[in-house]
Amino acid sequence: MEKLVCKACQAVVDSQLEFCSSCGEWLGLRLGDVGVSQTRQELPKEKRTRIPQLKCSNCKTLNPPSIKYCNDCGQLLIKPLSSYGATSLPTRKEVPGIRAVFFLAVVIPLIAAASYYYNQNIAEEVIEEVQIVQQSTTTSTSTTVKSNLQIQFPFSCSSSSTYGEGWTCENLYDREPTSWQDKGLECQDATLEFLFAKEIYIEFLTFENLDDTKSFTRNFKARDILITSDESEFSLEKELENQNSSTQWIDLNTTTSKITIQILSAFPGEELNGAPAFTECAIQEITFYGRG
Repeated sequence: MEKLVCKACQAVVDSQLEFCSSCGEWLGLRLGDVGVSQTRQELPKEKRTRIPQLKCSNCKTLNPPSIKYCNDCGQLLIKPLSSYGATSLPTRKEVPGIRAVFFLAVVIPLIAAASYYYNQNIAEEVIEEVQIVQQSTTTSTSTTVKSNLQIQFPFSCSSSSTYGEGWTCENLYDREPTSWQDKGLECQDATLEFLFAKEIYIEFLTFENLDDTKSFTRNFKARDILITSDESEFSLEKELENQNSSTQWIDLNTTTSKITIQILSAFPGEELNGAPAFTECAIQEITFYGRG
């Protein structure tokens, strides 16, 4: 089969073409075109396999699928999508994204729900165990305190002054809602002394102001106090709070048979609903805790 060289793009093409199959340039007239039809008629008939043709969108001429431009008019041929080797669309089983979406949408929520349920049960069990341990610890501690640390009651006391017979310092450790009050001295130079039957270890004491709100407001209250004992090196200053809502704790940690409390300053009494303030210094309870 004869070949021709395209003058435009130098491509080697079939001599039977009128336009270049590479660039679409007209190839011009060819010698022997007159005898081509006769030669074709004389050739023996051969069985040919039908090759799909490309129809030109301009002149409707059928062209071989191997060329880019129409043999008749030179129009660029547009091949069908299937001729470019495009693969078929994947099936559902071949797409891993479907499984991933299913996993995210269904499996993960199930795992999260199971994890939440498991954690809730574990948390409740831990809380129950902690409560049991706390109860055991509290019970054990209470037992220890009860057996080793006890309230120590003085066998006598004295004060620098007393409002009257019903307001003596014995009221401070009788475990009753009675109180000690000085003789209208507004806590000035007030001193309380407590004697114990023997030398004991005093770990701490608790201090309580008047429980009754009206009396608490109108009376003078101890503010700065100085605590001493038989131990020559023991001396403790403490500033009390002006409140009667809770018991105030004071650590002592001294071994002695006598505790002395001096009132250095006081919170003044106040008028209440038109009633004047009292001039007495008042304390409701002082409790000693120790071993001995």
